[in-house]
Amino acid sequence: EKEQTIMIDTIQTYAKELKLLISEFSKKSLIQIQELDSSYPNRLRSETNILTEEDYELRYTALKIKQTKLTEFGLYESKREFLTYSKDDAKALSVYLKDFELKLGVFDALLEKLELFTNILNERRFTFKSIKVNRDKGFFFETSKGKELELTQLSSGEQHEVVLLYELIFNVKPNILVLIDEPEISLHITWQKAFLADLLKIIKIQNIQVLIATHSPSIINDRWDLVYNLETLKD
Repeated sequence: EKEQTIMIDTIQTYAKELKLLISEFSKKSLIQIQELDSSYPNRLRSETNILTEEDYELRYTALKIKQTKLTEFGLYESKREFLTYSKDDAKALSVYLKDFELKLGVFDALLEKLELFTNILNERRFTFKSIKVNRDKGFFFETSKGKELELTQLSSGEQHEVVLLYELIFNVKPNILVLIDEPEISLHITWQKAFLADLLKIIKIQNIQVLIATHSPSIINDRWDLVYNLETLKD
């Protein structure tokens, strides 16, 4: 009971932390927007690139995808409509696209982490529930029918997963060594098999090294190339 209380308090703290983090990125975005808008006339006048329709469509599509993702996480609220390509406006469209890429690009680092955090939980960990992110709550949980869940309604294993993943994805600093002792203790067998694959994704975006001590072959799964067996030290 005491451990569950600690887990719930930790999750609530992390939700508040994420709310503050989203707020910080939103402020950075606002500053970027103000700077770009104020310098737009001069940059338009000095622009020499004539955007082709093919290049415009490729970049337009990428921006639409990013805009949709940011909207889903509550990071982007503008209902800005994209301009259609016109050869006569090719120079202005070049500046327009560069500005929009820079405005949305402020969220790139945060978006990558949010996608990884929510995807691991929603696709691999949770059943009949999901984690949601928004700027008002940071993150919260709801049933498959859209009803918000109390933290006490998460299993102890689910609570441990939320804490571990948040810590690794959002709080661990780059270029450090992380030690994880027996992660299988809080994971059922299906989660154990997915653990290492998910951890490798986190390592890639966080640029960290991880050393795991485990007794579970399921944690290793098919990655025996990463294993060092301590029994070899007996001799």
